[in-house]
Amino acid sequence: MGCTNSKVQPDEKQSDQLDKYLRQAGKEALLDFRILLLGAGESGKSTVVKQLKSIYKIQVDEEELESYAINIHKNTVLCMQVLLENGENLKIELNDPETKKRAINVKTFQFEADVKQMPVSLGLDIEELWKDEDIQKIWERRSEYWFLDATPYYFENIQRFLEDDFRPTEEDCIMTRVRTSGISVTEFDEGPVHFRVVDVGGQRNERKKWIHCFDDVKALLFVVNLAGYDQVMFEDPSQNRMQESLTLFGQICNNPIFADTPTFLVLNKKDLFEQMIQKTDLSKCFPDYKGGSDVKVALDFIQSKYQQKIQDPNKPLHCFFIAARYKKDIKYTWEEVKGILLEDNKKVLQKANKELKKSKNKQEKLDAANGANTTTAKING
Repeated sequence: MGCTNSKVQPDEKQSDQLDKYLRQAGKEALLDFRILLLGAGESGKSTVVKQLKSIYKIQVDEEELESYAINIHKNTVLCMQVLLENGENLKIELNDPETKKRAINVKTFQFEADVKQMPVSLGLDIEELWKDEDIQKIWERRSEYWFLDATPYYFENIQRFLEDDFRPTEEDCIMTRVRTSGISVTEFDEGPVHFRVVDVGGQRNERKKWIHCFDDVKALLFVVNLAGYDQVMFEDPSQNRMQESLTLFGQICNNPIFADTPTFLVLNKKDLFEQMIQKTDLSKCFPDYKGGSDVKVALDFIQSKYQQKIQDPNKPLHCFFIAARYKKDIKYTWEEVKGILLEDNKKVLQKANKELKKSKNKQEKLDAANGANTTTAKING
């Protein structure tokens, strides 16, 4: 058992014909590929979906764009409120009198139902707070409490967010956290194949809904937050994110319903991990780790921990190390996933191709017969 890679390209020459035939013949179900996207909360599943939409040029409509703008403002305020609340819990004092005033302004602020943006004055308070050395002390101890990975991004871009004509960029949309609740399906076509990527909420209270998505799944993509080895969960601050993810992965991949389902392990947030491993040793999460700050050694070790969760020694696990915030990483990973799935389902494609040829030959004979009948009719006429 181990990580495998494969590159397979569909037969593009007959793609259009095959697509037309399959639709006409009512065989859509054969090439309806349902991909289940799972993972613990904050793993980056929704970011993967956003990037796939961008790759397949699925436009973000005005309503969705407005929703991103609102959530950017809410997330920015929330991130500073999280820091201030946990600063109190950690007994870290704010020494500067101006900092204390700004902190009170932020802590007491609440978005009203009809308020879509933070006040400019509040945004400026947040910007100044982020520069304060006592706030930075709280940030340095972030492994002890829950926080959003995009926290620095929000604070560093706050001036732009406060502009009157602010319109979220593609990167803003990617970095905006909107917690997935319920089931979200993103659909797109690749030649004759119709893909449905099913994303469900990763928090514990959302997982009871997963069972409704388990039927007729062509592939399982399990997303992991690599930086989670030094982070705690939103639902349970006493639980390490990566340990929770490992437990969840074991439960999913060993479920009998997925015994023959191709499984892809997407180890996400590699960019954050590469920074974190230089400061915090992986042994904090895994006491048996002895590889120090070597990134490759650490990544291989984490990969092995997930592989060990699979009980069937013959079940392959396809692994990818990515930073989902970068489109090129998702594009490469998706090409690999797609190639493996097309190879695994090659018999279906070949069967459809044979039927296409039979149908084509039959149609040619009918056309020839009709042509002959028309000629005879003209002569007799």
